[in-house]
Amino acid sequence: MKLFSIRSADITQEDRDLVRSCFPGRFAKAERLLRQEDRLTAVGAGVLLHEVLGITDERLIQKTEEGKPYLAGGPQFSLSHSADRCILAVSKKRIGADIEKMDGGNLLAAEASLTPRERKWTEASPLNRFHILWTRKESVYKAVGGFSDPREAEVLEERRPDGLYLASAIWEGFALSVCADEKPGSLIPVDIRRSRNTFLSMKTDLVAVQEVDE
Repeated sequence: MKLFSIRSADITQEDRDLVRSCFPGRFAKAERLLRQEDRLTAVGAGVLLHEVLGITDERLIQKTEEGKPYLAGGPQFSLSHSADRCILAVSKKRIGADIEKMDGGNLLAAEASLTPRERKWTEASPLNRFHILWTRKESVYKAVGGFSDPREAEVLEERRPDGLYLASAIWEGFALSVCADEKPGSLIPVDIRRSRNTFLSMKTDLVAVQEVDE
């Protein structure tokens, strides 16, 4: 499993033009967002898909019946963005990732999504622990393709009954969680712009994606 990131501040006009060309649907949705930071971060998702996975046409990305995006014949991936950060998790097996800015805005609204054991666990450090649990639930949702009730996915344990692993980290004011078939290693994403040499060295292990034939 590998994690990559990009910041909205690093999105250029060239990036916007690229995403408009390769991911017109994603770009159109990004342009409808109200905040400039949100628009740039949404564009950043397209930049990650292009630079990390080599995708040049959004038609390569298909969806399961549950709405989970995937690449036919390619690696599994999961995108998430919050505030000024966008992350992309890539794996050969099932993967789900989520990132949330720890601003406390969702604490009360999300009370109903926690099980009694989870609510008890958050008491020691409500802000940090709530965001860890919330991102874990989102990562499970993305890895398995959804569930009807968030309380169905209790996420306190490192290993789920279905064999999936859960891991979380607090990183630069964000909570970040990953749900994967393989036990995750480091949860510190490689910034594709600010850690360029590290990113380029990691790309050699990634599966190349071919363009759609016209």
